[in-house]
Amino acid sequence: MSDSQLNVNKKEVEKPNILFIANSFRINLYENWQDKTIHTLTGPVTDGIQHNIIITHEFDVEMDSVKDYGEWQIEGVINSLKGCLLLKKGYKKLYNEIEAYEAIFRWYPTDDLRIYQHQIYVLHNKTGYKLTASFTKKTRKTLGSQVERMMLSFSPNINKAGKSESR
Repeated sequence: MSDSQLNVNKKEVEKPNILFIANSFRINLYENWQDKTIHTLTGPVTDGIQHNIIITHEFDVEMDSVKDYGEWQIEGVINSLKGCLLLKKGYKKLYNEIEAYEAIFRWYPTDDLRIYQHQIYVLHNKTGYKLTASFTKKTRKTLGSQVERMMLSFSPNINKAGKSESR
């Protein structure tokens, strides 16, 4: 290959311009790539279910208020989980004073299993976050307050470009 062909090939190679930082790795991404990470933090297996906190996020949310974002998320849960009952919804403050919105649902994935699902929604700099934890009736009482404290300790990290980044 000639020097001129090498130079042409070098010009065609676009460099990544986004640094994605995760909990245990980092990778360079190109502009048209997006972080759609779902974080799952697992806890104990109690009363027949694996307890966890699932954290998802989405960039460039069009809503301007955390209530609107939360109501949109709640509507999605109700439409996707047949037989789902909304038990509670309303504003919540995170420990860092960021305003959040929460919902608690009850549904039956099987005839003999009743699940309670607690979701907390955060809207920060046009990035929406959803934190989800599920319980049985028993574990809602035994683990619920511990899990809620963990969820309320949530704090979004913002990089220089204004995008949230995982650490």
